[in-house]
Amino acid sequence: MSKHHQAYQSPFAKMLTDQRYPFASQLATQAGLDPSQVMFAYLKISASVPNTLGETARLKEIDRRFQAFLTDAQA
Repeated sequence: MSKHHQAYQSPFAKMLTDQRYPFASQLATQAGLDPSQVMFAYLKISASVPNTLGETARLKEIDRRFQAFLTDAQA
């Protein structure tokens, strides 16, 4: 039985598309933030994760940090 690896699918992939503002608005509502705070946080987190990681590892680290940001905002 062979394993078929699926490419990593980020739960925040819409933040990298032209749908970023509506998606950020949705996340902001859930977290009790302003959409601009969500968009700025994603940008800041993305910039702080080193490019030396592989693409998938980098995306997973961005997602981990961004999810932590959203979770902290809800608390």
